[in-house]
Amino acid sequence: MISNIEKLGFNQTKEFLPSFDKFQSSINQRVMFLKFFNQEVCCELKFTKDEFKACRKETLFNIFVKKVYASLLFSSCTSKYFKLDIEKSMKINKFIKKANTEVNVKFKRFTLNNNNDDKSNIDKALKLIDIFEESGCSLYLDGNKIFKNFVSNKIIKNNENKIIDVNNDSIDIFSEENSFMTKIFTFWKFIDAQNLQIDAHIKKAVDCIKNSEFKQIYLVYPKNENFNRHIKIKTNEIKSGEYVIKLIPYSLRSTLR
Repeated sequence: MISNIEKLGFNQTKEFLPSFDKFQSSINQRVMFLKFFNQEVCCELKFTKDEFKACRKETLFNIFVKKVYASLLFSSCTSKYFKLDIEKSMKINKFIKKANTEVNVKFKRFTLNNNNDDKSNIDKALKLIDIFEESGCSLYLDGNKIFKNFVSNKIIKNNENKIIDVNNDSIDIFSEENSFMTKIFTFWKFIDAQNLQIDAHIKKAVDCIKNSEFKQIYLVYPKNENFNRHIKIKTNEIKSGEYVIKLIPYSLRSTLR
């Protein structure tokens, strides 16, 4: 049985990542996490292809800390060429002190160079530190949010001839050709086709059909070894032929490319 982890992430000693489909190894799990992180942040904070290679040997904690370190200039002393920003330096040095207890890379105390390019890198480091400190030197992503964003990004990319409306809890697809409408609800839940246990989700689909113009509802879940084919759902609450409810397995393998 696959553990349904609502939040994916890591702290200084442990990683909390689901094992399923092609994501049985810690390497692939880390790659998936970094791809999800990239889709949630601005360009300057995204991980590069070269940085992804670290997933083979490093923990996520080490990978993130070293990304912070890579954006910093370090010096054992100040000089006339350095202008110390006390507030930023204290924040960064506090992070360095905490991170050095775990990561096998040691740096000396930080001083801020007044060169503009360096300042840009330091601002990037500070943004990463803010993300870390929000959860106490750890980082977690909301599974439901990132899965919905992942699915909606794919749908938008692959359906340029259709109108896509991404709402708070659904993705709506409108076809201009035949006025056909589809509503998609996404769930970060690893379901078993032989033991679904999704009554609340099905009720949500039924209520939507009864109370809106949408008659085709897709309930989308991560594809896994226990759920890899579409499943049609029938209910006595609605007349047959007036609706479609499908459970859709959505592959995450593209995160490994």
